[in-house]
Amino acid sequence: IFRNSQFRMLWISYSLSDVGMISFVMIHGWLALTITNSPFWVGATVGVNGIGLCISSMFSGVLVDRLDRRKLVIASLIIQALTAFLLAVLIFSDMVRLWHILLVGFLDGGMTSVKRPSQMALTLDVVGREKLLSATAAHNFAMTVMGILCPLIGGVIISQLGIQWAYIVIGLAFIFSSLVIPQITIRNQNNNTLLSTPWQDMRLGIRYVFSTPIVRSLIILAIIAETFAWSHEVMLPVMARDVFDIGASGLGYLLSIASAGAALSMFVVSNIGNPKGKEKLLIFSYGLFGLFLILFAASPWITIAMALLALAYASAQVYETALSTILQTVVHDSMRGRVLSFQVFTWGLTGIGGFYVGAIAEFVGAPSAIMIGGGIAFSVALLLIKKTYIFRDSVAVKHNE
Repeated sequence: IFRNSQFRMLWISYSLSDVGMISFVMIHGWLALTITNSPFWVGATVGVNGIGLCISSMFSGVLVDRLDRRKLVIASLIIQALTAFLLAVLIFSDMVRLWHILLVGFLDGGMTSVKRPSQMALTLDVVGREKLLSATAAHNFAMTVMGILCPLIGGVIISQLGIQWAYIVIGLAFIFSSLVIPQITIRNQNNNTLLSTPWQDMRLGIRYVFSTPIVRSLIILAIIAETFAWSHEVMLPVMARDVFDIGASGLGYLLSIASAGAALSMFVVSNIGNPKGKEKLLIFSYGLFGLFLILFAASPWITIAMALLALAYASAQVYETALSTILQTVVHDSMRGRVLSFQVFTWGLTGIGGFYVGAIAEFVGAPSAIMIGGGIAFSVALLLIKKTYIFRDSVAVKHNE
């Protein structure tokens, strides 16, 4: 896949963007925990980010289908960089307050809802449908590698220099990512040039998602995983400090080892081409994700817990790669941005889930909150093992008719 020079440029930009995104997720939650000393506000901070992502994703898909995707990526990256620099200034001046953290989280979610579907659609524009699984896996591999490095570096920066410098690094990563995008040329970007209004486009996209069986099924699976299983991310700072007693540096190690497991699985997937049976791969890895989360939360030993979290992330990356690939390859090009915006919408539910996960953790503890989410995902996978027919016929439909 890296023989494609345009994909190489896109991959570099994507990787730099992931540096900012992964660092933000780790550091923003730690800042909220430091200021409030409350698991609820850690969850609420991520929840506000999810609200911003969900609200904006209702409109971002229309933009992706109508406008130049490269310009959308650049604009969102610059705004994310500016908000990170602003928060750094507030911390330097000792003026940061909880509402600042919540506001920056909301804005970051809004920009992510524009950036991510634009990046995903650009990937198919650059590599085509046959290479999409490998390209998606290569992107996810980069994200997991950054997931290994960024928490380690972030933990050192927080401990040695202060959290404000971590936000400066985040802002610089977004800036450098935006500088690469103009080098990418797209010959066949199919944006919607119809004379319909954006509001009509949005309604048509909603109707398409819920009336197309395969798309509807995939989005429902994503909603369940993001709302329940992925909400464990919100509680990782609490697990690191209050359960395993390993602090900010230990949180970095926890996230890095988890990402190492994901990187290994993505390295394998990126080299297997375009296999058949992606729907079975999706459901199997979906169930393993939930199972390993349950075992992680139940483990009293940090070493075993880290290994289990690595296995959970390895499984999660396989299911997400399969889901994204199926989703992009079965939809019509003119609908791609709006369908992808629904997938990004589900990512926002992870953040919104922070509200209920934080509340559950206040009463029964963070481990129990994580086990509940993992158990729901595992149960859904068991129900689907004998019902893969929901995909079988739909995948074969030619949506370009």
